[in-house]
Amino acid sequence: MNIQINGEAKEVQLRLTLHQLLLGLQIEPSQPGIAVALNREVIPKKQWQETEIRPESEVEIIRAVQGG
Repeated sequence: MNIQINGEAKEVQLRLTLHQLLLGLQIEPSQPGIAVALNREVIPKKQWQETEIRPESEVEIIRAVQGG
């Protein structure tokens, strides 16, 4: 199925959860400082394993970084 990840078109498997998507993108879901929005709605981390991505969804992945 086709989705958008941070504004880029991406082909992914059907029945994919946010947790599985992050793992597939080499992002460790348990690391601190990550936020995910699905179709412009921020999804709490505790719901990532059960939240399925549907075709044509828009996913935004935000990583907090420290700096000065």
